[in-house]
Amino acid sequence: MKIRASNIYLAISIIASIIFSTLIWEKISLPFNNLGIVGEYSRNEFNPVNDILRYLIFILCPILIFFSQIFFNKDKFKYFILNLNDNSLIELQKNYSILFLFALFLLLLILEFLSVQFQLHNLDLMHEGQQLGSAFKNSQDGSLWSGSYITTGLFYETLSSNIIWNLFEVETIGLKRIMDIFLIFILKILLIVLSLKITNFLKLQIFYKNIFFILTTMIFLSIIDYDIASVDHSGSREIPIILSLIFIVTFFQSKKASRIILFIFGFLSIASLFWGIDRGLVVNLIIISFLLFFLIRKNYRELIFLSSSILFWWFVFYLILGDEFTYFISNTISIYSYISYIHGIIHPTPFGDHPDSYRATKTLLSIILISILTINLFFIDNKKYHSGFKFFLVFLCFVCIFSYVYVVGRSDGPHIKHIFGYPIIFLSIFSLYFLLFFFDKRVKVFNLKFKNYFLILISVIFFYSFYEINFKKIKSYPSRFIEYINLNDTNFINNQEINFINKVETLFENENCVQLFSHDAALHYLLKKKSCTKYYLIWSVGSIPDQKKFINELYNTEIIISGGVKFNWLARLEERLILVNTYIEENFEKIETIEDWTLLKRKIN
Repeated sequence: MKIRASNIYLAISIIASIIFSTLIWEKISLPFNNLGIVGEYSRNEFNPVNDILRYLIFILCPILIFFSQIFFNKDKFKYFILNLNDNSLIELQKNYSILFLFALFLLLLILEFLSVQFQLHNLDLMHEGQQLGSAFKNSQDGSLWSGSYITTGLFYETLSSNIIWNLFEVETIGLKRIMDIFLIFILKILLIVLSLKITNFLKLQIFYKNIFFILTTMIFLSIIDYDIASVDHSGSREIPIILSLIFIVTFFQSKKASRIILFIFGFLSIASLFWGIDRGLVVNLIIISFLLFFLIRKNYRELIFLSSSILFWWFVFYLILGDEFTYFISNTISIYSYISYIHGIIHPTPFGDHPDSYRATKTLLSIILISILTINLFFIDNKKYHSGFKFFLVFLCFVCIFSYVYVVGRSDGPHIKHIFGYPIIFLSIFSLYFLLFFFDKRVKVFNLKFKNYFLILISVIFFYSFYEINFKKIKSYPSRFIEYINLNDTNFINNQEINFINKVETLFENENCVQLFSHDAALHYLLKKKSCTKYYLIWSVGSIPDQKKFINELYNTEIIISGGVKFNWLARLEERLILVNTYIEENFEKIETIEDWTLLKRKIN
């Protein structure tokens, strides 16, 4: 009765803290720091740090209340110390059936990949253009950060397209999209590897382990599909984070591989930033958490080894990249400093009437729940959870918390939906294990010789129910592939865009470069003219320093293309980049308007 009463009191306290955090949400308001960047934050004189503070206070209030209530409980505190210092290793069971299931899922993924219908939707001149404009410039002059202002990540914007173009010696939009599909395929494989690794942690009979693996695999795969035009709960940009989770699981399962894992983490520290600036931040926060983990547990050898590995790989890339490394550092700092001001959206108030408020509230509450469940594992004497499994859930919890930085930076529906993939992964792992452990101890596995074959059949049925496998498409994949990658780029653009390109090709014949004052970054690729400045994606420009750098690089520019897609979120481009627009008006004159674009030529004087 006493325990029940205390639990009720704790639940009421947590709910009250959530209500309190909601009520003070809009009261948290730091003074606006005007950087001269036009966007939603400047229009509302809103400091982007407010969103970070609001997020942290909202989730930390209930988390800290829960933690304090059980931390100062003497009976539970002793379990916390024991769990924290538990170094026991798991003894991996020989389970050939689960390896067969893994191979089966891998085969089904391959068949699904070969069944993919190649997409012919119109090219997104801005977002897909981000992958084409920088890649084309790199193919022309070999530049990395020195030639392109990288907003998302070097691999995403510059390298991914060039890698596959060089591999097949074909430079087409179709082949770029093949690369997008292939990366999704890689992510799916990594997700079933993660599922397999987690399954090995579980203290279950082999039959129930197999069930867990099947169900978690199906749930993991459900968060992503091959429709590159849609918004999923996950995407190929999450590959470094999923890799980190796989390595963490492996670290807690194999002492022999621990040094290798830490060495790889050192590599990921910098490589993840090349892959994606925001995802790289999450990976590095995970690595910092790992360092703190070693420090708390007094694992000084691991602490020193991981620190040394990080320094080693950063130094290696410094030597390899040369001057480009300096551009990488300045580019990354610039993005971290200004990008929220440029494209930030004020986070909706939880439980509010904003269209995205429900989705945001659901995600925030899931993060709180995940954090409470994780903390509780360390204050109970429960032998059903292996120590390594508990530590893995801690880092998975950190991923859920850290990844919300994507949403804080741009709080619209698609970004909020995208981050929900990690809570899905955590809650599916936790709930399925809890449920199967219950059955494992209370329900005797039926003694059926062919029970594993039954699971295989169920797996195949499940997969066929949710994923497309078309043997006609599989058979014709080589011919479909060759046809798709050799499609003329005009198949991916509309008539207006085709007409514009055809008319200006002769005008630009003698130009080494063309500058855009437009969001249509793909025009560089379509016109086969590299950007005259590093600012090929105008959307990422906004700060006064970047505008001044932009103007300095415009001195050798003869032709500018303006207009195009009216992506005038809150403010027109001319209003957002006042310094650049003033310079263009003073030094360039209109020569012709074709379709939605205007051609500007430098004045003779």
